[in-house]
Amino acid sequence: MVIPQMQKEKIEIVKRHILRRFLNKTMVGMNYVNRQDIIVKKIGGDIVRKAIDELIKQGFLETHHKECISINPRMLKAIGEYLERG
Repeated sequence: MVIPQMQKEKIEIVKRHILRRFLNKTMVGMNYVNRQDIIVKKIGGDIVRKAIDELIKQGFLETHHKECISINPRMLKAIGEYLERG
């Protein structure tokens, strides 16, 4: 399935937003949140789900109890570099 360029840009924005929000709320390691509770205003749920799935594939987020996620503490340096590039 080909994702349109506009949707790719929105996914990137949401990914960065989620990472910044998790860092600000110190959602690292065992301090986690249910992925269903993540809401990004004015953005569709499909884009948020895709962004979370991509962050998990990149290793930036880790899963707990199947539906809960947090920042992977071993990836903090890589996350900082990723956010600086954007």
